[in-house]
Amino acid sequence: MMSMSKSRIEAILERTHFTVGSEITGMKEIPVMARSGLFRIGAALALLLFAVGLFSAPARADIFRAAEFTLVNGQEATSFEFTASIPYTSDNGQAPVWPDGCTQTSTARHLIGTRVQYAYSFRCDHMLRTTDQIQTPWQVDGASFISNVMGVQNSRSLTGGEEGVTIPVGNAFSGARPLAEIGYDYLVQGVLHIWMGWDHLAFVLCLCMIAGGRKLLGLITAFTIGHSVSLALAFFELVHIPVPPVEAIIALSIAFMAREALTLKEEDDRAFHRQMAIVVAFGLLHGLGFASALGELGVQSAERVPALIFFNLGVETGQIIFVGGITLLMAMLRSVSLATPVRAAAMYGVGIIGCFWMVERIIGFSVQA
Repeated sequence: MMSMSKSRIEAILERTHFTVGSEITGMKEIPVMARSGLFRIGAALALLLFAVGLFSAPARADIFRAAEFTLVNGQEATSFEFTASIPYTSDNGQAPVWPDGCTQTSTARHLIGTRVQYAYSFRCDHMLRTTDQIQTPWQVDGASFISNVMGVQNSRSLTGGEEGVTIPVGNAFSGARPLAEIGYDYLVQGVLHIWMGWDHLAFVLCLCMIAGGRKLLGLITAFTIGHSVSLALAFFELVHIPVPPVEAIIALSIAFMAREALTLKEEDDRAFHRQMAIVVAFGLLHGLGFASALGELGVQSAERVPALIFFNLGVETGQIIFVGGITLLMAMLRSVSLATPVRAAAMYGVGIIGCFWMVERIIGFSVQA
């Protein structure tokens, strides 16, 4: 009796096998009971991605947090005025750490939109030395620093971190920086921007789900060409396009590419050429977003060319690392026959998040207008 029941069950399972395999998924035949479990996993992943999209960046998907610092002389030779404009979400109520021998004399705080403006006065018992630094307590990704100390105006970009930004106020008027220092600063800024820009990563994730191997390399190259061209044009102010509408269209591009990945039946040359053209066009839009972030770093005129080159290299470096990680992850999922449900869940989740960001951004700039 038990043997008969067992054979009947095996016969039913054999009849209910189905095939998912394609060049994109690379999966084998999976029993229907396993399919049910896998799609439950996929649904959970989709909900998780949606939750991450909702709560990771309520104000904007591109969460590159930039600060602006200025330093000028006070009424006395050894007194100074230091101002800081930081995102509201970075404000922790703490004060900067001043150079040795310097004491804070006054402070003022103002909330302006989504940013906090601090104004400090401090006095030192000596003229600023080349080793003097101000350590800010606010966690940001990058900052611009403008100094007008000793009658010499200078500006530079600074890299942020978990402990805040270290501002070399003593050598702010010491002259041009070496190329190695400029290159390192902007290379790090580029990597941070692509990794902190959830919308850019979501778009690249869609490309990883559309193709693999040489075709994925072609799509990534098309995206790189597109955003490199528009980044240069916008950074050198050869084109002027308002940022809010661009950000809304960037969000729309994510939803569009997620749909492209979900509706793709099989790889063919005609579809691939169409995708290449679309990716180049969307890359132009994403480059405008990169230019906005680079402009917020307050690049001084003498550093504009190396800043653009190394920032773009940083973006590409961060992008290559991300693509490598996703490719490795999908290979691991294929080895345990989970690539298809995870891929579907990821694209549904990314599509929903892209639509959410688009509506959020449209509402945002409509209210501002």
